[in-house]
Amino acid sequence: MNSDVLNQVFMLFLMILVGIYASKMGYIDKKLNVGLSNLLLKITLPLLVINSFLTIKFSKSVLTSAENILLYALIIHVVLIIFSKLAYTKVTDSKKGVSKFLTVFSNSGFMGYPVLKSIYGAKGVFYCAIFGIILNLFMFSYGIMVLKNSKDNSFKELKRAVINPAIIATIIGFILFIFNVKLTTLVISTISSIGSMTSPLSMIIVGIMLADINIGDLFKDKLVYMLTVVKLLIVPAITFVVLKLLNADQIVIGVIVVLEAMPAASNAAVMSLQYGSDENVALKHIFITTVLSIVVIPLVIKLVV
Repeated sequence: MNSDVLNQVFMLFLMILVGIYASKMGYIDKKLNVGLSNLLLKITLPLLVINSFLTIKFSKSVLTSAENILLYALIIHVVLIIFSKLAYTKVTDSKKGVSKFLTVFSNSGFMGYPVLKSIYGAKGVFYCAIFGIILNLFMFSYGIMVLKNSKDNSFKELKRAVINPAIIATIIGFILFIFNVKLTTLVISTISSIGSMTSPLSMIIVGIMLADINIGDLFKDKLVYMLTVVKLLIVPAITFVVLKLLNADQIVIGVIVVLEAMPAASNAAVMSLQYGSDENVALKHIFITTVLSIVVIPLVIKLVV
């Protein structure tokens, strides 16, 4: 099991190196990288979300499990949002939004599926897909609002955020799941193939962004150290305590704690670039947490699974 997890983390790290190489060699410039970011956020990621629902077979027991996961995921995200508001009161305004985003959202979408599949099989994939509903709803509404540092017209910003490709894809996927809609093999294969581009594309984009950063600066930013401790240690601990207090099933505790122990969401760098936040903080945090997750994820799995 641990070897599968390690292989997955190493693979994502190598994809980042591919992006760094592509940028250093001049194959991709900043303008093209913005286009790749739009491709990821508006096409490949939404299709990845839809594809996750196409792999689930509908049943009453599955629906009950889905309802429980939705509730627990909702509670966890609300708790983490409150925690992030309290934790970063002294952080400068320019970095406060991205700090909150990095704390609340993990790389559960890209890394969660293969890691949980290696632990729980099909049931783990199902739980990850359901958890992703809440994660996407919060990420592309609350997440966009904090990255844009919106203080005025918050309701207007929320409405704009909700009309988002990833959230629309979540709604479409849930409708397909609830009504057990059958799509043709051609359509399913197309959705699956394009959606599978999301993880490598996301990591390559991050690598392209990292190419312009001085490696020495990665280890000089005190905020990044604080965010790393919070993301890899404090957030999983909070998640574990909350789920225990809610008397959640052991498998549910294992799944959600493992998902929250994932590195920082790779979308953070892409979305920070899109919405005018400090992408340098996001890039440093993604790089460091991805490297450290090689040790942290197997340890968390050993403790809670």
